[in-house]
Amino acid sequence: MIATQPEAVTSDLFPIASDVPEPRRDSVLDDINSIIETNWLTAERFWSRQHSPFKPDHGLVLLHDGGTCVAYMIIQRLAVDGTPVIYLSGTAVRDTYRGSGFFKRMFETAMAAEFADPAAPAEFCLCWRTRNPVIYVLGRAQCRSVVPAIPATTHPDGLDELCLRLAAILYPRQAIETATMAMRGAYGRLRYRDEPTTQTSPDVDRWFAQTIPDSADAVFCAGWAGNRWSRR
Repeated sequence: MIATQPEAVTSDLFPIASDVPEPRRDSVLDDINSIIETNWLTAERFWSRQHSPFKPDHGLVLLHDGGTCVAYMIIQRLAVDGTPVIYLSGTAVRDTYRGSGFFKRMFETAMAAEFADPAAPAEFCLCWRTRNPVIYVLGRAQCRSVVPAIPATTHPDGLDELCLRLAAILYPRQAIETATMAMRGAYGRLRYRDEPTTQTSPDVDRWFAQTIPDSADAVFCAGWAGNRWSRR
């Protein structure tokens, strides 16, 4: 049950995550980890001062309902051979607020900050790692093509190689299966409280259940996304 109407939720944007004031950082980490804990069974904090989002190549969007942080999105900016890349480094919605369209709202907020400049590129690579078929479908919807192209077995536009390169850059010690882009044991001891399903894309739900049945497994995804935010 949603505690309030989505339009009453306010957003807080830090295009440069290192701009989050030092006195506020611990409370932001507490908020992010508390949201994660409504979705996952965790043995330790996922984001911390040691594993920190407060970096100049990261951006951060927070959604608040009154005094409660109800959703977050962390992005990372990088480039491969001149190709701009946005990595969705982390995103989650508090359990009681699911289904409110907050992923799209945070994504639009973050991308508008990144690409509104008239000189911004017309296209970029969007990549993300997930165990959640809902996040896969939401990410796929932002792209004209994506790998893995669930449930298809063909991967268009040379994305396979780029996907593997990005996975190696972001997770150099994590093995990836080239046929499926699966990463076994990527989430360690994290386990879902309730296994998520899309309810609308049974082919995707089935692929996730069959290909990465362990909730510690993940799939690494990459897609070509058009820049619809530039004020050209």
